[in-house]
Order: sequence, then structure tokens, then C-alpha cells
Amino acid sequence: MNKSIEFFSTAGRFTCLSKYKEQLGTIANNPECICQIVQGLLVHDAWTEAYGFQLKPEEFHLGANTYMSDLLGKVIALDPRPLTIARMPENRAVACCREFANLACAMLIAKGIPARSRCGLARYFATDFLCDHWIVEYWNGTRWVMNDPQIDPMQLSTLPKWGIDVGVNSKLNVHDLTDDNFYVGGKAWKLCRKGEVDPMQCGIMDVRGLWFVRGQLLRDFAALNKIPPVVHLARVLHGLDWKTWKLMSMDDNDMTDNELSLLDYIAELTLDVDSNIEEIQKLYLENELLQVPEELFLAV
Repeated sequence: MNKSIEFFSTAGRFTCLSKYKEQLGTIANNPECICQIVQGLLVHDAWTEAYGFQLKPEEFHLGANTYMSDLLGKVIALDPRPLTIARMPENRAVACCREFANLACAMLIAKGIPARSRCGLARYFATDFLCDHWIVEYWNGTRWVMNDPQIDPMQLSTLPKWGIDVGVNSKLNVHDLTDDNFYVGGKAWKLCRKGEVDPMQCGIMDVRGLWFVRGQLLRDFAALNKIPPVVHLARVLHGLDWKTWKLMSMDDNDMTDNELSLLDYIAELTLDVDSNIEEIQKLYLENELLQVPEELFLAV
């Protein structure tokens, strides 16, 4: 456990915010506060109409924010006031769920709170569909808490319109998600492999299937090594593909038994990160199939 907490107490290359010590200094050392501050700095490109404005085609996010230092720089360029002051939605930096999770992760670590981004599938955007999503986990001194820094009060209030129960008797608490609210990639993969979840009910819009769940597993495994890849659609919408990452892009029918066994193994590891952190790091460093190709981090 101590090795895991120590590892996630330091920033990776994509979550380092050392150049913004002054701006971060005014923020309270409180995880929920930090996640709420992120909500006031970013706006999800798929939600802008709900906030009352529309983006021009060139303003859509499309996965361009790889480094969180660059993203925070955009936030400050748009509005140089203290980060603790929530911006009007139209004056926030455009992002997607990955950036909400990664910026929260970066800010938590900068404030001395161990944190890690997780990629998987959320069960609270639809009643019968598991949706592509990222959240952040932080160490509260006793346990890891899953927090969805994207879901602000407006979004939470919108979910009932889609048939999602978020009333007083609901188990959904976006500040402290349960394993039933959010499936990390490894859990979703295992459930699909066992036949307990239909892979065709996993994805985003009409992009779905076991291959997509495989991608979430691989993205989550990389994120646990502080290498958080962009979301699937970020490259596709730019006319790019994932072919340089073989294990991510290959067809389900072309996978060998050894490759499937490898995926089953890393899925199991990610369900108990603290006990397996050394093996997670070792596997990522030694197995090229699991490594994110460098070109996938170029600005898109």
C-alpha cells in the first residue's frame, strides 16, 4: 500500500503543474473543493448547449489537451483571475471527461494529495448503456475515493431527464462513486468476458463492442502508469486512427489466446492496484503491447 500511495503522490509528465505553484497556492487542500474548482474552469464540449451556448466547429475539444500544464495555461489565458473563481461556462477551456479527470488529478497531486486517473465505463448516463468515461481517484488517508469532477450540479440535475435515478434515495454520489456506479476498464472487461455484460451495450453513441472495452482496459492500465491516452474519439474525429497501438486496434477475431490471456491478467491487476502496483509498472515497462506509442501523444 505504501508503495502505491508514494507512486501516486507524484506527478507524471502529463500531470505536472510545477510552473503554476503561485496560482495553485490559494486553493484549499481539500479534495472535493479541488474537484469542484475544476468544474468552474472547464466545459465539456458535448454539454455546451445545456449551458446555453454553442461552440463553433473549430472550438470543439476533440482531444487536443494532452499536457495538463498546457490546459491550465489555456484556462488562465481565458481568464487570469484566481482559479478558485468559477468562470462562466462560455469562458471556460473546452475539454472532455479525460481532461476533467486528469486536471483534477494534477491539481490534487500538486496539493499533496495522492491521486490517479481511471478510465472505464459509467453506468449513470443511461439506464441500459455503459458509457465511455474517465474519473479521478484520490487517497483520503484511509481509502481511495472515486470522484467524477465533470458532473456538476447542472449535469447532475439533467440526469433524471434521461431516466437516471439521482433522487434522495439513489445510491449515486458523484463525489464518492461505488464500483457499481463506475466500472474501471478491467472490471468491464471481465464482466464482458464472463458474459455478464453485453459488450454491445458498452461504448459511446454507436461506437461500441468488446474491442471498445478492450481499449478502455488498455487506457486504464496506461493511466495507472501515469500515461493517460486520449479518448477513442479524439483521434477518430481528426481523421486519425489507433493502428500504431496494435493491441488497441486489432480486430477481436484476430486476437490470439496469449493476447487475450494478457488482457485478462492486467484486468485482474487493475482491480487491486495497491497490491499489484509493482507488477503493473513492471509489465508496462517490459511489454511493448501494453505501451502507448509516443505518436499518440502528439497534439491532434
